[in-house]
Amino acid sequence: MTSRRGLLGAAGGAAVAGALGPFSGVAAADSARHPQGGRNEDYGFGKGGDLPLDRIGIQLFTVRDLLADNELDLSRTFEMLADAGYAEFEIGGDYDGRTPAQLRKLADAHGLKVAGNHFGPRGMVENIWYDPKERARIYEEAHALGLKAVGTGHSYTAPRTVDGYKRMAAAFNVWGREAVRNGFDYFYFHNHDVEFTLVDGVPLYDILLEETDPRYVKFELDLGWIEISGQSAYEYISRDPERFPLFHVKDIRWDPNGNREAQPGTANAGKRFFFTDPGKGDVDYPRIFSALKNPAHHHFLVEHDDAGNDETADENSPRPLNPAGSANTAWTGRKYLANLEIPRRKRH
Repeated sequence: MTSRRGLLGAAGGAAVAGALGPFSGVAAADSARHPQGGRNEDYGFGKGGDLPLDRIGIQLFTVRDLLADNELDLSRTFEMLADAGYAEFEIGGDYDGRTPAQLRKLADAHGLKVAGNHFGPRGMVENIWYDPKERARIYEEAHALGLKAVGTGHSYTAPRTVDGYKRMAAAFNVWGREAVRNGFDYFYFHNHDVEFTLVDGVPLYDILLEETDPRYVKFELDLGWIEISGQSAYEYISRDPERFPLFHVKDIRWDPNGNREAQPGTANAGKRFFFTDPGKGDVDYPRIFSALKNPAHHHFLVEHDDAGNDETADENSPRPLNPAGSANTAWTGRKYLANLEIPRRKRH
């Protein structure tokens, strides 16, 4: 197991356009997923949005500090997420010293569902998915977690070339078919901005979409990272919404003094930004989600890569990147998604 500080790994504006009015009747009724009584009352967040509440989750990497610093144990972190109204969560790779079955049992006790896991190491090393024995272990753990699909959160050391991405796409097809044979619906891949490196003006990511079989290979589109790269999440989703069953919902604020910058080779190479809580930045989520045909076919997972950086500032530490803390990010992110209204696309 990794250390608690490394637990769950390193994964990694709202102008409404073209509206004919919001989706109606799309948001699912809040289910009895919190049987302890009252948590499905939504704590005044309201149910005016268009995303189904049972598909709103969070990537646990966002709240990693609550575990790493022993502020909360995993059980109380799950309690906080349930209190915030989350229905599900995605794991960033580790199980906090538990077995997958033990983690699932703890999640069930808090009315939470495991939506997915980024299987594989966290560093820039060889992808364990290429090892059949590792894949067998992944499938076993995924079944214990109750997952319907298996995926990874990193391209690792794949060469940023056309041939390198063609080889990666071919591997995805193999893993996807194998995943289906092992009882899963598909294999999925999560992006950062580097996969949108341009070669002859075309993002390498397009190769992964074009050369993989949609019956077996899907994509978890990180909506923050694709926008950071300079590509349009709306345009990609519009081509085929069903290729993207899972989304990471993170927000960014462009700032020349930002602590991060877009990867070399992308359309926005060198452009600086800060991560911020969903709904507080420059990503136009109403427009992006207007590309969906049916929001109930997707999972919406809140993520903020720097949310865990909430240490108390002192003479040896800079001002924290997220002073209000990751628990606040969790609450405000879920509130934003639960109330988000989606404009309909114009029909031609």
